[in-house]
Amino acid sequence: MGSSAALLSLLQTLNRIPESDDFLSQSDNLSMLDELYSVVDKMEVTSFHTATDKDQQQQICSSSRYSNFASSDYNTHNQQHNLLVGLDDQIRSLKQWIFDPDSHYLVQSVMGMTGIGKTSLVQQVYNDPLVIKEFETRLFLHIGPHYTRLEDIMLRVLDELGIVIPSDKLDDKDYLENQFSEALSTQKYLIVLDDVWADDYDIMPENRKGSRIIVISQIQSLIAYVYTEMFTILPFLNDDDSWKLLHQTAFSNREEKCSRELEKIGKKIAKNCEGLPAAIIQVGENLCGKSFEEWKTLSEKEDPLVITRYDDTPLSKALFFSYMMLPQHLKPFFMYMGVFPKHYAISRSKLIKLWLSEGSLDTYPVIGETDGNYLDRLIEQSVVLREKRSSVHSCRSKNCRLHFTFRSLCVSEAKSEKFFHILKKYTDCTPENIRMQQRLCIHNNVILALTQVHEWMESVPNARSLLCFGPKQQYPVLLPLCFRLLKVLDALAIRFYEFPHQLLALVHLTYLSITCDRELPNSISTLWNLEVLIFTRHHNIKWSNNGPVYLPIDIWNMHKLRQLYCKGFDLPPPPDDSHLEKLITVSGVSVHSCTVEVLSRIPNLTRIAVQIESAHDSTETFSFFGHLASVYEQFESFKCVVVNPNLSSQLVRSVPNFPMNIRKISLSGCGLPWENMEVIASLPNLKVLKLRWYAFCGPLWKTSTGQFPSLEFLLLEDLDIENLEFDRQYLRWVIVRHCYKLESISNQFEYTKLLEVDDCSPSFMKKMREWGSVVGAEVKIRSSSTDL
Repeated sequence: MGSSAALLSLLQTLNRIPESDDFLSQSDNLSMLDELYSVVDKMEVTSFHTATDKDQQQQICSSSRYSNFASSDYNTHNQQHNLLVGLDDQIRSLKQWIFDPDSHYLVQSVMGMTGIGKTSLVQQVYNDPLVIKEFETRLFLHIGPHYTRLEDIMLRVLDELGIVIPSDKLDDKDYLENQFSEALSTQKYLIVLDDVWADDYDIMPENRKGSRIIVISQIQSLIAYVYTEMFTILPFLNDDDSWKLLHQTAFSNREEKCSRELEKIGKKIAKNCEGLPAAIIQVGENLCGKSFEEWKTLSEKEDPLVITRYDDTPLSKALFFSYMMLPQHLKPFFMYMGVFPKHYAISRSKLIKLWLSEGSLDTYPVIGETDGNYLDRLIEQSVVLREKRSSVHSCRSKNCRLHFTFRSLCVSEAKSEKFFHILKKYTDCTPENIRMQQRLCIHNNVILALTQVHEWMESVPNARSLLCFGPKQQYPVLLPLCFRLLKVLDALAIRFYEFPHQLLALVHLTYLSITCDRELPNSISTLWNLEVLIFTRHHNIKWSNNGPVYLPIDIWNMHKLRQLYCKGFDLPPPPDDSHLEKLITVSGVSVHSCTVEVLSRIPNLTRIAVQIESAHDSTETFSFFGHLASVYEQFESFKCVVVNPNLSSQLVRSVPNFPMNIRKISLSGCGLPWENMEVIASLPNLKVLKLRWYAFCGPLWKTSTGQFPSLEFLLLEDLDIENLEFDRQYLRWVIVRHCYKLESISNQFEYTKLLEVDDCSPSFMKKMREWGSVVGAEVKIRSSSTDL
């Protein structure tokens, strides 16, 4: 029964592979998947079946399809040499759940990117003598990517238990669940499902005996970051544990000694592995018996490993398998992330802007600008790492990044596909390297100072994107702007003294990001295809005290514009009948852009960020919001920053009458009294409130019952508050930074999920640490003081 179900599932999976493939032909896909499936089976999995007390650790899974699997090379090496390091907390937590008689969670998922040690960790727990003694029946099963449905997984387990399912019930989910519950209800069992690729593995049979199911998967559910009790997301190793693992691997022969000089170099190499155990072990094995000079040479390289699809190492094959398992439409979006330099904190909003400006990479449907579903899918697949959580959407990331191993694979794949080309050194710029490239990514802006490089770049007429992500330049360098078909130009890191008028000939531009010390020209509207315009100065210097500096009037003729960031500039009063219907975000303007005359011509505006220069702008009451609160029904976000505030003279006199549906408010330097918070507290849909740098002043902030009905996220930073009495029990996330006078927070934050405290008074930080241990909330205390 199990073999036929596996064959049926395999055929269904293969039938879903498209006939035409931008990356591989169909035959290539099938042979590659078969080869990689075999490799990953040998890498990631040891398949165990333990049915009775007599043969708890000896029997191998009876199915012939699984009988010839072996542990991964590095998993076997880990176990033989006791190299599982840095995961003590996760092992302890998993055991605690296993033995907790009061736990109502039947299933625990262990998740993380390939090579992080998921299987090794669970195997250590699975083979613990106390765990063996606890369960009457134990089962360790490899599932694999061919089992894409919950029904197939249940069939696999039932087959191992010897339960025969009638052929007409193979797809009957309810019947299979009943059989599953019935078969397992009489014993206390531990089932490990390894290498699960199905999106839905919600297996919930009755649990009258205290049984446990552990699911090992690379697929990370987004809710795992909210309901942490049901999920274990393995972290990367810290620097100390990385060096410990590298040292144990490279010096497996105890007679070998590591000098202090070699240790210093080795720690740098270990750090460059970015905490991935499989990468550290492979690097350590490569360094076994190598000379001091070879260690030093490796430490000076950008990456300690190069990952390509053609490598014969277990890690490279597993990483490429993860890439191949991505849905076909996600592969270009994943590969595009390689355009950013190593260690680049990739902004979610910037990435989505670039994707959209590329026409969603010209092949696939346009994604929603505000939801970023494709990025979420890549994070779920553990090929992209979340860096910082979003304050509005708890399951989403604000920033993300690539691990160096996946970035190396991205760059390699992009090179073979001519998807993008990175210019970092002189030899990268030769005609044979850049010819026919559509995307040029400059990671070292210094090369633009070379005349020969300019000549070579000018011979690439078909370039569609020019991305300058190298370190920011203090002095101007010339940038070739001869690419007539260019759609995306990100030159924010390049400094221009004056606006380069060659840009005006690039009429296909949809995305323009530029740093310029002067103003935009009146003819900017010739770039009529622009959807994103980011325009900033190297130094934000006011040329006079006579009022605002306006963008050219022709900005009102750019009807495709969706995102406008123009720090230090303002939108001019619009001509008659001029509207910017598609503009949804305006950022960097002053209050002079926030008039009824201007904002009424931007009917679909959802986000605005205002900057007030205290030396130049008069007292502001934000009275315009009172007129527009009813107009902007879908308004989402308002941000106001007072630069260099003078708190003795209150620049912002009152809180705006916000649109009722606003979800996010961020204020800085306004110097408002806490009594003015009443207006904000009454907003029914406000989820995020960020108060920075004396946004409100005074020793006490006290709220009343019923205020902030929807608030989830609260940030207090650089305020002079001393006591906070906040009458709301549930807040998902609270951050308190640099509030040195704050002594107490009322005990109303009883159901807060996460409290972060950075550099506050020692007594307050001590109270918050004690409070977290009492209520069971996650508390993160950070201090720059060495006394704490």
